[in-house]
Amino acid sequence: MLSAIFLTLLIVVAAGIFAHTIYRRFLLLQAVRPEPRFDRVGERIRGVLVYAFGQKKFLIGEQPAGWMHFVIFWGFMVVAARTITLFGQGYNPAFYLPGLHPDGLGGPYLLLKDILEAGVIVAVLVALYRWLLSHPPRLFGFAPAENKLAHKSHWEALLILLFILGLMVTDFLYDGSRFAVRSDPSTLSERRWAFLGSSVGSVLEGLEPGALKFLGDFSWWTHIVIILVFLNLLPRSKHFHILTAIPNVFFRKLEPAGALSLMDLEKGDTYGTSRIDQFTWKQVLDMYSCTECGRCSSSCPATASGKPLAPRQLLLDLRDYLYGHREEVIQKRPQSQNGEAASSNIVGQNLIPDEVLWACTTCRACEEACPVLIEYVDKIVDMRRHLVQEETRFPHELNRAFRGMETVSNPWGIAQESRDGWAKDLEVPRLQENRHVEYLYYVGCAGSFDERSRKTTQAFVKILKKANVSFAILGREELCNGETARRLGNEYLFQTMAASLIELLERYGVKKIITNCPHCFNTLKNEYPQLGGNYEVTHAAEFVGALLRAGHLGLDRELGQRITYHDSCYYGRYNQIYDAPREVIQRIRGTELQEMKLRRHSGMCCGAGGGWMWMDEPKDKRVNYLRVQQALETNPDVIAVSCPFCMTMMEDGLKAKGMEEKVKAMDVMELVARSLK
Repeated sequence: MLSAIFLTLLIVVAAGIFAHTIYRRFLLLQAVRPEPRFDRVGERIRGVLVYAFGQKKFLIGEQPAGWMHFVIFWGFMVVAARTITLFGQGYNPAFYLPGLHPDGLGGPYLLLKDILEAGVIVAVLVALYRWLLSHPPRLFGFAPAENKLAHKSHWEALLILLFILGLMVTDFLYDGSRFAVRSDPSTLSERRWAFLGSSVGSVLEGLEPGALKFLGDFSWWTHIVIILVFLNLLPRSKHFHILTAIPNVFFRKLEPAGALSLMDLEKGDTYGTSRIDQFTWKQVLDMYSCTECGRCSSSCPATASGKPLAPRQLLLDLRDYLYGHREEVIQKRPQSQNGEAASSNIVGQNLIPDEVLWACTTCRACEEACPVLIEYVDKIVDMRRHLVQEETRFPHELNRAFRGMETVSNPWGIAQESRDGWAKDLEVPRLQENRHVEYLYYVGCAGSFDERSRKTTQAFVKILKKANVSFAILGREELCNGETARRLGNEYLFQTMAASLIELLERYGVKKIITNCPHCFNTLKNEYPQLGGNYEVTHAAEFVGALLRAGHLGLDRELGQRITYHDSCYYGRYNQIYDAPREVIQRIRGTELQEMKLRRHSGMCCGAGGGWMWMDEPKDKRVNYLRVQQALETNPDVIAVSCPFCMTMMEDGLKAKGMEEKVKAMDVMELVARSLK
């Protein structure tokens, strides 16, 4: 009777503290900006099954840590039923959850429980080895961008691991102490299934009955106390993700990954994110859900090249600031007791330095790696929007790009009359003269103005004409789609440019577009629908692949080259197109495709995305140098690309390494054009 009263008191106190903490966290979500994330419920549930319960992200490309987490997760899930049973048996020793009596389905459950508990013990020991002895950089931080994390105490992780170990061990000891009393018929059916618990019981058979009872009671109470303490430690530690990860996956972004949020420039009272309370509730839920595993930072090209950005540290800085100002945010108070306002500008030297935000290439490697689907790029671009549109504070090199887009509709700042200079003497049809063609070939600024990319444009036109494709270009009428402006945070300029291009395309009745630039492809396909521009957009590699499969092109010349393919971030991670360019390459006679270690979803950025095409990168921190070195490890004759920005980065990297004569950077379309009759 006294034990039941004490148990009730423990549960009420622990549950009350936990409920109060969770309620305050919920109030924080309510106090920040709203965001609609309750649509397409079926798709969201499927995502939870795949990413949360299926642990998909943990099982891709990382051993043994991924399987370690998988075992611990499912061990917890299965042992949860046992823990509930133990709580119930504190009031009624004969209590079992419905359907889990040992004489029924409870028997197979006990077998599964024992297997998974043993697996969890092994997984925890592996985790303790990593924390205490091997110290992998992914867990302990990447200097210099994560210096704060490198000096942070990791007692939380060790304590949680010991708690998990304690739960498994106490459950085995509880079973063993009961099973050791062989004369007790009530445990007979359990002993048949719980083979590891029975083995522990065999070891304990020599103990006196009083000692066995004490061990059983001690194990039971220890298990209960660990659970209740664990429950209240979760919201106060990085392990809050145990509670928020599944909701975070459920409320994940379902719009195309390449579509940034549309800013209402007419009704909005702010033009970017500069205060902690300006983030949306989903962005705050991201902060709650960070596991601090470091997969984001270990995949980040900015971190790898020594720049000040590490996605994990960025998110943790925001989370810690949010927690430090939670009362002001909840009560919408302008000032905290120490004089620092929750509504203070967090962008700049106060919290997130400008150089951290400008270091991002928007490649999404961090988001691809995150096991709980945290979104980083939108947050960074939102803060860039504040810098550009409210503070007019950005790297000075961008002045030329912004001015060029505003005045002559291209970031190079070259006169519009030169836009179709690449087509001289090629007899390329113009849309204004051939309105009834099937496809518009949208060349883009790089393909029109960059001298090297013009060769790719000419090669693609040669392919289209060879296959008798009904197409035309806009020529001098073509306008920039504004992709660069949007990634740099200049949302006003992007929407202005997009409106002008949409008006032009509507005037010509354009329905189908082909482009050979992943940045143009992503913007036209995924972002223009936000502004009413709905088109069927196809990238050149996909289009040419379809022509080859249909027999409309014959690749008869043998190139005899060893080729490695570099995945464009905006073609691959943003739009999940990995196979098309590889299939085209493999159709070319005499080619040998050699893959880099970092490829497809884990491919490394070239360093030009997010506006870095227009900024000066320090020579000792250049991402393209790292990527070219990875390509050279395959001993290629050609580094193949499907993006004009990647072309520039690969060629610059080859020149820096003195390899430009031995290894060539070529667009996939150039390879196809060379292999035509």
